[in-house]
Amino acid sequence: MAGKCPFCGHRNMTAKQVEYLYRLGEQFMMVTDVPCLECEFCGEHYFEAAVLKRIEADFLAIQHSGKKPTKTIQVPVEAYSNL
Repeated sequence: MAGKCPFCGHRNMTAKQVEYLYRLGEQFMMVTDVPCLECEFCGEHYFEAAVLKRIEADFLAIQHSGKKPTKTIQVPVEAYSNL
């Protein structure tokens, strides 16, 4: 993706690798080293469709086909009103 940031209009975008949190319902998958373009002004991330489709396919393979993820973590959940 070239050009300007659709969010803020800034013209400088930098290629980066970031963490991406994929969510489907109550299921989550953290993906590391995901290629994207990042706006140098506002920090918004832009991902190519092929990258997001690959993440979705991997998530579905883990959920439905028995593929094993590289790592599994536990995340505590707390409602703000209970804090």
